[in-house]
Amino acid sequence: MTTEQIWETAKRRYPVGSTARGRVKDRFPFGVFLELDDAPGINGFVDLLSYNPDGTINDPEAPPVPLPEVGEVVEGIVAMHVDRDRQIRLRVGPAYWES
Repeated sequence: MTTEQIWETAKRRYPVGSTARGRVKDRFPFGVFLELDDAPGINGFVDLLSYNPDGTINDPEAPPVPLPEVGEVVEGIVAMHVDRDRQIRLRVGPAYWES
């Protein structure tokens, strides 16, 4: 299977609005990269603003929510497909504009 075919298969497997799950493989101050279940070779990504598991991102009294560590399992909603990077972006918890 070509890289393009793998990417197209992953987009069909994880349409926008669906649930995706994966294990954190890289962690940075701006977000985490995931190895998605059922999509080997395709990166999942959750940026800092999209990781809001408890819905407190807009609460100035709440402490910052730490990003998950390498090896942790993360489940979220597919927010978008980034064709340029062949990346599936996820959102965990309510969107920051909905909190």
